[in-house]
Amino acid sequence: MIEVVLNSNTLANIVAESIEGGSGFSRKVRAALQVYSKDDVYKCWLQAQEGADMAVIEDNFVRSCAGYCVATYVLGIGDRHNDNLMLTKDGRLFHIDFGHFLGNFKSKFGYKRERAPFVFTPAFAAVMGGEGAPAYRRFEALACSAYNVLRRHGHLLITLFYLMLASGLPELEDIKDMAWLQDKLMLTATDEEAAEHFRKQIKVSLNTRATLFNDAVHLFKHA
Repeated sequence: MIEVVLNSNTLANIVAESIEGGSGFSRKVRAALQVYSKDDVYKCWLQAQEGADMAVIEDNFVRSCAGYCVATYVLGIGDRHNDNLMLTKDGRLFHIDFGHFLGNFKSKFGYKRERAPFVFTPAFAAVMGGEGAPAYRRFEALACSAYNVLRRHGHLLITLFYLMLASGLPELEDIKDMAWLQDKLMLTATDEEAAEHFRKQIKVSLNTRATLFNDAVHLFKHA
């Protein structure tokens, strides 16, 4: 399935294009370090768009980021580097490339590259005004609400995955492959317990330094 999304860019390109001057090895190093040193890189890019209405942009980002976090967490989407995450000029965050799912995350030389429940970095929080800001709290509330809505339809979702067992997908070949879904949907938990759990996943993701390292390595290789 291919969809063209106009007026958008990858998060990796946004960071790389924020580097002024330089080329070759020097530019790669500076792009990689930018991941750690400039939390407002996405916010600055959005503010720089022609006719940018930051109230609308912030709302778009909050809503799309909440949906993205819940969807990728429950489905266990892998390969979540910054060339597979994109942002539209009006603030909508979206993920591309769903070749790995149900928790089939990549490793390199025995190092688990994707350790966070989902990608949610300080640069994401900065678009919302930072941790604890009104937009950030709205993001948390929306994400927890969306998570609980999905959980209410959890048995249907699992049934649909059962129907796909014969489809030939390499990471969905056996009933055991659906253990990820059953675990992440927390089917026996109350809405309050699930919401508190998801808030903790947001906090864990925000503080997972391995995500920044993964993005930095990818930028060093491709910038």
